[in-house]
Amino acid sequence: MVHQLLVPQQEIRTGRLVLTPVTPADIDLVHELFSDARTWTHLPSGRHVSRAETQDMVQRKIGGRVRHGLGSWTIRAADSGVFLGIGGVDRTAGGVWNLGYRLAPEHHGHGYATEVARAAVDAAHALSPDVPVTGRVLTNNPASARVLARVGLTQVWQGSSRSAVPEGVECQAWTDRTLTSAQLDWLVANA
Repeated sequence: MVHQLLVPQQEIRTGRLVLTPVTPADIDLVHELFSDARTWTHLPSGRHVSRAETQDMVQRKIGGRVRHGLGSWTIRAADSGVFLGIGGVDRTAGGVWNLGYRLAPEHHGHGYATEVARAAVDAAHALSPDVPVTGRVLTNNPASARVLARVGLTQVWQGSSRSAVPEGVECQAWTDRTLTSAQLDWLVANA
């Protein structure tokens, strides 16, 4: 395995954002975001209650970047450097990229999710053109479903989630292309 310091930082700039690989130095900012109940209105059980949870998640994301050449980024405003959230694609055990993002509530509704999602899909296609980009979203979060559609993903499944979701809520799986049976089975099993 290549040490993370030997991997190029891969900063990406979009129209309004600076995207840099998440690092251990970001743990406190990421924990503040992931422990904020306002960022978990669609999935309250996902909220981080300890810094150790966030530290583990950040380390897994760093490891994924080292193994696969791409992973989650911190999202900052290009004009001010203000931390907005994290997002990008992470490779799954199912052999697909998983597109995801989490923005601080005060930065919702400004198109940042679509901007980072588009950058992530483009980066995944450039690095591994044969690997599907997927996303999972809960039915009580139609805004995220609209983001997935805007960046070219199509819903391919809807059903029960393994996560503790609010009553009546289901999970959807989206993809940018036809999945193998094994890939779809993995998404459903990990919904």
